[in-house]
Amino acid sequence: MKFIKNHKWLAIVLVLVLILSLFAVVVFRNPPDSLIKFIIQQGITRNHRKDTFEDDGLYVITTGTGAPLPDINRVGSQTVVLAGDQTLLFDAGPGSTLKLEMSGIGTGSADALFLTHYHSDHIGDIGELMLKRWASETVTEALPIYGPIGLDQVVEGFEIAYELDKGYRIDHHGEEIMPSSSFGGNVFEFDLGDELTNSEVVYKSGDVEVIAFNVDHKPVFPAVGYRVNYKDRSVVISGDTIYLESLIEHTMGADLFVCEALSMKYSKIVSEASADSDSNLGQVAQDIQDYHISPEQAAMIARDAGVDQLLITHFLPPVPLKILKNGFIKEAKDVFNGGIYLANDGTMIKLPSNSDEIKIIELLN
Repeated sequence: MKFIKNHKWLAIVLVLVLILSLFAVVVFRNPPDSLIKFIIQQGITRNHRKDTFEDDGLYVITTGTGAPLPDINRVGSQTVVLAGDQTLLFDAGPGSTLKLEMSGIGTGSADALFLTHYHSDHIGDIGELMLKRWASETVTEALPIYGPIGLDQVVEGFEIAYELDKGYRIDHHGEEIMPSSSFGGNVFEFDLGDELTNSEVVYKSGDVEVIAFNVDHKPVFPAVGYRVNYKDRSVVISGDTIYLESLIEHTMGADLFVCEALSMKYSKIVSEASADSDSNLGQVAQDIQDYHISPEQAAMIARDAGVDQLLITHFLPPVPLKILKNGFIKEAKDVFNGGIYLANDGTMIKLPSNSDEIKIIELLN
């Protein structure tokens, strides 16, 4: 009793902690409807938040930084560019639609999708994106999709694959909620020829301009990269490519260079380690070395083009450990004095208008 009298405040704190703990256990096991409603509302609000993108400028978000080899932390390739009031998507790799929504961007806000080439890790989620945009958001037209020759065949294939699902949802929810006219994609196909120096403005709306340019990913042809200009800020997205002198010209003076990268050293190790296995991994790891750019080469382009920030994405092979990430860009740091950042799914680069500021924010970590 004497101890309690001398430590009255401590006893009160312990009693309060015990009461709160018991209350938490009861609530956790049988949450009230009001709490459930609040949590759900917060989740919906988060997926449609606007305050993250309030300031005028460019916002570049990597909603898919992986490649065909499995990586538990990364989905298929996609980069999102928010420019003013427009939302532009670049590629739609497997799993990228979920990461898009988790990053706070509703599928219905997508103004256009731009494809770099037609490898599966860049197009695998087109069907899911088109369907979710149509089924979960109020849209009045099909998704505008831009890409090089072959686009019509790709989009038509996804529309056919999702035709049954489309019918089920119209039967269930009605034509008024899900009008068939706004399902699928509107194709805007362009032809840049085969000269690597060729480029063309393929999209222009207000202050937003998107320029497509040829890259070299042979035997994949055509393959393109994109440059997005908005007011006084710009970003270049490499697509899949080898090192090219022309890529320096297309990237010249950009604020941000989003570039894929394959570590030749790591890929050779994977190839050698898999040589005696029954899978094709060893041969594939060897073959892919001749049509991807290395981190060091990406850094050389950023340096020679006068870019301020290099953002590495589309990692080959996967780099799940920090010690491997450091080795992945070691040579790149030797040739480029600007910023180098290894993108995650959900990495956002903020480029405010009328400013030189470059701010990196992780939306999902």
